[in-house]
Amino acid sequence: MIIKKRRFQATVTVPCYESKGKLKMNLGFCYFPKKLESNPESLGEDAHFICQERQTFGVADGVGGWAMKGIDSGIFARELMSNYLTALRCLKPEGDVNLKKILLKAHSKTVALGSSTACVVTLKRDRLCYANVGDSGFMVFRGKKLVYRSPTQHSFFNCPFSLGNWVQKGKRRASVFLGEFDVEQGDIVVAGSDGLFDNLFGSEIEEILQENGGRSCPQDLAWTVATVASLNSTSEDYDSPFAVAAESEGIEHVGGKVDDITVIVAVIELDQC
Repeated sequence: MIIKKRRFQATVTVPCYESKGKLKMNLGFCYFPKKLESNPESLGEDAHFICQERQTFGVADGVGGWAMKGIDSGIFARELMSNYLTALRCLKPEGDVNLKKILLKAHSKTVALGSSTACVVTLKRDRLCYANVGDSGFMVFRGKKLVYRSPTQHSFFNCPFSLGNWVQKGKRRASVFLGEFDVEQGDIVVAGSDGLFDNLFGSEIEEILQENGGRSCPQDLAWTVATVASLNSTSEDYDSPFAVAAESEGIEHVGGKVDDITVIVAVIELDQC
């Protein structure tokens, strides 16, 4: 199958300054909002940022249940990620990226109604550090093989933990999971919203990386991964990760899961600055 059309959502990046670490992330992204007949111009409910200067990126996925109340949770997710990026820009050049502190600060400044998951990741020398709320996350591949996946937090099936603003109840305290993983030159990090991981198994991402051989352009890899996930999401014949998880809970679901799909790819390289 030949896929010609590429769709990318604009993101905000800031210039690189001299890194004190020996490794760096070379980053690329792709975003496919799900198509809505009622609103074909919708930006979807996912949001993300890439801050090359701070070697940090983030993904948020607005909770779709708010639509029943007439609230677009994508607005909340985009404001949350924008506030996070603003906070990063305000750090002093030598300042440490405290992922949880900044996430809670960004949340406190977000005024839109709604809620979303959030996963923010930063590279500190040779260690990938992250703060996660819900089921957005990432996988690390070494030698084209999956070696690590960030854990998710759910209240119950298809109901992830989230940050948000509730009508009349305001903000709620959130449980933020903190983790880290040592990375090496050549590792590939594939991050995204649940629209990615509900429609692609880790083994399938391994196949995509293997088919790309030695080519490791993060932008091209992000587009390829997102495109395959998007195709799977509308397939009724595909036994998706979401369908498998639903079956384990006694819920019948056939095929993929139509959803917004955000993919960020980070290739770990030697820092030549």
